[in-house]
Amino acid sequence: MKTQIITGFWTAKNFVERLNATLTELEADGHEIIEVQYTDSFFCYSALILYK
Repeated sequence: MKTQIITGFWTAKNFVERLNATLTELEADGHEIIEVQYTDSFFCYSALILYK
């Protein structure tokens, strides 16, 4: 299994766009998404993507 970490600052919109683009790219490359863990704090958003 592999991991990918996505981080965004200030706006959730840009973070969501990056997250969706990454998920689309992983699926297009034939990877299976196992889990996405999301967290946010003061103006910082992050997601950990677990895939194989």
